[in-house]
Amino acid sequence: MKIDRRNPWHWVLLSLFGANVLLALLLRPFVRKDGRKVLLYGHKLNGNLLALYLESDAGDTGLELEFLTMDPLYWREIRRQGIRTALAISPRAAWLLARVDALVTDHGLHAMAPLPKLTNIRFYDVWHGIPFKGFDSADFRTQHQYCETWVTSPHLKRLYVDTFGFRNDQVVVTGYARTDRLVNATESSEQVRQQLSLPADRKLVLFAPTWTQDSQGRSVFPFGLDEAQFMGQLSTFAEHHDCSILLRSHLNTPLSSTTEYPHVYVLSSRTHPDTEQILLASDVLVCDWSSIAFDFLLLGRPAIFLDVEPPFRKGFSLGPEFRFGRIVRGSDDLEFALKGAILAPALALQQQASQREEVTRKIYGEYADGCSSQRGLARLEHP
Repeated sequence: MKIDRRNPWHWVLLSLFGANVLLALLLRPFVRKDGRKVLLYGHKLNGNLLALYLESDAGDTGLELEFLTMDPLYWREIRRQGIRTALAISPRAAWLLARVDALVTDHGLHAMAPLPKLTNIRFYDVWHGIPFKGFDSADFRTQHQYCETWVTSPHLKRLYVDTFGFRNDQVVVTGYARTDRLVNATESSEQVRQQLSLPADRKLVLFAPTWTQDSQGRSVFPFGLDEAQFMGQLSTFAEHHDCSILLRSHLNTPLSSTTEYPHVYVLSSRTHPDTEQILLASDVLVCDWSSIAFDFLLLGRPAIFLDVEPPFRKGFSLGPEFRFGRIVRGSDDLEFALKGAILAPALALQQQASQREEVTRKIYGEYADGCSSQRGLARLEHP
């Protein structure tokens, strides 16, 4: 659940969650711990958390993973789907937190912030992004208290230790569980398109801009164009080149416009939280500074980067040299690059081959092998 500080109801939920955390602290000394139970906590059950959950159910690990959420509507939704889930404002959540031995998060802790210091719960971080955005140690105060943070490669481990202020023994290279699905290709593009009600006979171009970040008032649409101008141009391009556009806005960028464009499908993070599913369906990615690019990298499909100002107050964690595809500097340049990526994808990839190989080596090393979920679960089972 994404907290909106301007929403009074969210403060009510946080208060009730906090009361359960306090109750759990009082109960923990008197209850027997359940070493099999692992709680997962994040905005949604997606990405790395979902991959760990599904892998645990598919195998015989001796663990039982359950998703904890503050959102009553989302809790009901995934409960109907058969997902093991606990509502953070219910008394059962206090009981679970009193007994649990391990908790995995991909963002933060909200009302659970006191638990790493005041309990022996083992906390694990599987953060949802590989960052272009610049961070420093102050941005990871919560995660510095965790037992482990899992990253995708030795290069990322050095970044976490040297720049983000983690101890060397805290940062463990496991790979990202969510990438197993991309590497193993357990679902075909055709299957995913059918599930998402997307055209089966057209190339799909995914436009996934990052959010405003530290640049208030920044538009997610590039080159000084507003939504109508930019999306109108993409729609016209799609009409003329037998393709469709997938507009994927960030969770922090709720697009308010209800304008519909021909051959454009809006797949927001709120309504379609399963990013990997969308990536599997996409033939080409267009983005600016979004970390989604590093997931898409593993699919071996063309990526196009928009030459726009980075919205990062603290500079870069991974610099512009990690943009592994063609960089375009205007609408005409974008259209030319899109034509090449759609009509001759192999050539488009060949033109950036050495850069793609170098970025893949640094971001993933040997850990994009389809086994990251198994490595993560092994660390939970045998800490």
